Amino acid sequence: MDNLSPDNQERSFLSETLAAMTQFVVTHSKFCLAFALIVSIGCVLLTVFRLEFKTDRADLIDPTAAFHKKWINYTESFGSSSDLVCVVEADSPESIKYVLRTLGQRIEKHPELFENPLYQINPGDLPSKGLQYLTPRQLQVGLNRLDEYGPIYRNGRWDLTQVDLLYDRLRYQIQSRSASYRGEDTDQYLDPLFQHAAILSSSMSRFLADQNDFRSPWPSIVPVNERMRERSREVIYLLNESGTMGFLKVFPVHQEDGFDGATKAIEKMRGIIGEVVAENPEAKISLTGIPVLENDEMRKSKADMINASIISCFGVGLLLFIGFRGFRHPLLTMLMLAAGMSWAFGYTTLTIGHLNILSVSFAVILIGLGIDFGIHYLARYVELRHRGEDLEPALLKTSRTVGTGIVTAAITTALAFYCAGLTPFLGIAELGFIGGGGILLCALATFVVLPALISRADKGVEVKQMPTPFQGKWLQKMIVRFPRSVAIASLAIVGFCASQMVHKTEDGWSSKVVYDYNLLNLQASGLESVEIQKRIFNDAQNSLLFAVSVADSPEEARELRKKFEALPAVHHVDELASRVPAHSSEETNLLVQSFRAQLTHLPSDVPQVNRLNPSTIGRKLEQFYVLLSRYNHPTAQATARMLDQFLNRFESMTLTQQSRFLDEFQYRTTASLLGQFQALRGASDSTPVRFSDLPRSLTSRFVSAEGKWLIQVYPRNHIWEIEPLEEFVKEVRSVDPNVTGTPLQNYEAAQQIKSSYKTASIYALAVICIVLLIDYLSRSHAVLGLVPAIILAVCTWFILFNRGTPISVEAAIGMFLVMSIGVSFVLDRSSVCHALLTMLPPIVGGIVMFGILAMTSIDLNPANLIVLPLILGIGVDDGVHVVHDFRMKKGPYKTSPSTINAIVMTSLTSMIGFGSMMVATHRGLYSVGLVLVIGVACCLFVSLVTLPALLTWISNRQEATDTVSMDDDEDSQRNRKKKRQNQERMEAAA
Repeated sequence: MDNLSPDNQERSFLSETLAAMTQFVVTHSKFCLAFALIVSIGCVLLTVFRLEFKTDRADLIDPTAAFHKKWINYTESFGSSSDLVCVVEADSPESIKYVLRTLGQRIEKHPELFENPLYQINPGDLPSKGLQYLTPRQLQVGLNRLDEYGPIYRNGRWDLTQVDLLYDRLRYQIQSRSASYRGEDTDQYLDPLFQHAAILSSSMSRFLADQNDFRSPWPSIVPVNERMRERSREVIYLLNESGTMGFLKVFPVHQEDGFDGATKAIEKMRGIIGEVVAENPEAKISLTGIPVLENDEMRKSKADMINASIISCFGVGLLLFIGFRGFRHPLLTMLMLAAGMSWAFGYTTLTIGHLNILSVSFAVILIGLGIDFGIHYLARYVELRHRGEDLEPALLKTSRTVGTGIVTAAITTALAFYCAGLTPFLGIAELGFIGGGGILLCALATFVVLPALISRADKGVEVKQMPTPFQGKWLQKMIVRFPRSVAIASLAIVGFCASQMVHKTEDGWSSKVVYDYNLLNLQASGLESVEIQKRIFNDAQNSLLFAVSVADSPEEARELRKKFEALPAVHHVDELASRVPAHSSEETNLLVQSFRAQLTHLPSDVPQVNRLNPSTIGRKLEQFYVLLSRYNHPTAQATARMLDQFLNRFESMTLTQQSRFLDEFQYRTTASLLGQFQALRGASDSTPVRFSDLPRSLTSRFVSAEGKWLIQVYPRNHIWEIEPLEEFVKEVRSVDPNVTGTPLQNYEAAQQIKSSYKTASIYALAVICIVLLIDYLSRSHAVLGLVPAIILAVCTWFILFNRGTPISVEAAIGMFLVMSIGVSFVLDRSSVCHALLTMLPPIVGGIVMFGILAMTSIDLNPANLIVLPLILGIGVDDGVHVVHDFRMKKGPYKTSPSTINAIVMTSLTSMIGFGSMMVATHRGLYSVGLVLVIGVACCLFVSLVTLPALLTWISNRQEATDTVSMDDDEDSQRNRKKKRQNQERMEAAA
């Protein structure tokens, strides 16, 4: 009997509906094709004019997520742009500064592309208001110290700056304080005098050793070190600590539509860099920053996806040509796919309205998956034609038989995608929604477009002209002859791969399949923007990523800065509040004015003082040395040794050399004190500090229009890796729970991506199981198996929730599945077993895939994790067709040639579609293609070897059981017949 005869076909509402639909399409093929063409053209036009693109990574995140709300609040205050960063490397800091100036001046000529370039910080008017940055107490201490110099600057007694008189005064003060204060407090009162003596003696010793090395011998009147005083007057460039790298930061002006984003600004910046490098060949200039990384990734991805789509189309077409051994039918299938994809683009435009960095890949996914339905349909149709069926009956029977499997496979695959739409990560949710709809539309095109095309193309074609597809007869024979051996051998391979997934460590068993969080590892290898990021951290011990905290006032910003700087994971903190006086002008105004009033009448030139007598200086220094030697104070002892060395060298000089040295040192000593007075007077402007006094390039970055103050927190470690990133995030949140920034966005997004794919896989698995039960069970059994389980699971969840011990959604789904499968197993054991066998390709194939990934050290990452829901959909698709083929047959099972051909062809087209991504230079896309090719190959192995071998083994055992049962029935009937005959004879004899 023909295995495909009506006697073996299970008539159902779905199969008859599909047959009726095919009858209508074939009868009105011209109308259906014209309608499909018009709809396709309309979808294409709608896509061209209405479909938008979102290129920002922030567009992938749900705006209602708590962590993303913090980012949105930050960007609303300070703008969403991140800096483009030019990194300049040269032989010397001066060369770097020159190149930075050149770059900055040229960038400032293009305000339409660049905003707020920052490469140097000019002091502006701040030095004239420098005293306002001191506390009132510091200012009062400074006034008291200044008063000690009153005879000099008020009375014009500049002769008091003579070195011999300075030592006389110090000696007198030390002796008088020693007499006045005795006991433990002596050192406390003598320490300032010893410090002054040390400064004066050190200055003389250094100047004697090197006449170019003069250090002021006067203690600071106000507590500001000399380096800070110098920095207040100089132009500061953005250099690393070692002076080997310089940085220029600038905001790019974004284009609002299309894939351009910051492309124009980045291209112009690269052009300017090229010009500056040509003029300064000794300098190396690199461009990086978050906008550059994202732009490079987007452009690489876009180019790679276009190339992958072209390669995928040609590869799939070539495979169809080889598999069906002709041009006509593969061309018809590709036309069906084109129609389905155009509908999918129109559906995307009408529903979502845009594509993002992830969902832009759905075209390649549809090429690999959408063609599968047409291949299954075409393979069964060609097989039926070779069995002698005419054109129209063959199409009707194809829809009635394999059509139900196509619908089931399409629904399960689409639901696997739609489950991703339930996840919190917006990028994955949109991809799931678009992919699910696209799969269903490609399945619809299989029943609307393909039969109409075939009815027109094969009209009048003889059966001998039909192609003879690949049938896999050697595989059929091997499985039919040795089903048990093939099943055991394939399961042994599965077991070996499963054993490679884990390994034993000191802490127990752990997975060998690694999840790589580092987003830099997804970028194209050797990309300049990526390599310079790594080099900046390795060579400059700096990071271009930073967390941001927002304060309501300068005081709060300064307080937060102190707390952040105390964290071990923080390298440094940048903020602007420290450039604003910590105290109000009302608190410091009078004190600052006192400095200006006292220092009003200073000489413009260095006053002349009496020449120093070398013998007098020698004698007084000797006396001072003897005095210091009496004290055990460490500073006194160190100063005494310093004076002893100075006197030894001083006495070895000629009288002329001694006089010249003393004249020069005395002049510089007087000049340095006058310079200190003049600096104080120059910093004594009491006008309050205004924002206009601060550089625009800083205020635009650190102060918002609403008066919010920004704090940038830079990490100590390389936070592209997950361990230091977790530590950094945890520590900065301990200071400010509302902290945000790119590192925290990356961290939360990575966690959300991983969780979303895991959740989508669990949901998809549950939905697929439900669909399979509905497909395989009768209507009454499906209702009895599913409805009570749903009610019981919901009631249990609700009761536990009211008791304050709610269970997770995943646990509730698991409970529902266990109950529904258990009840269904009691009602119809064979159908439930068939449903479980259908799940073998995705489950077992997934285990083999992960084993191979572990053995080949291929890591999972945020890009290729899409393999989880996809493998479920692809594997179930294969399993559905094999089990449907099994259920249509009576007796020992042998896989239909059309099923083998269709599964081989669909798997290979999927592998070509996904494998085309392996030509990508973007390592994320490459890894997606590689992992999916491995996954589809594993599902193909299980679908054509493991599953058919198990089904054949099961059917053979059932056949043997049925045969034994029939033999037993015949023997029983024979024995009963003999008993009746004997009883009749006995009755006749009686």
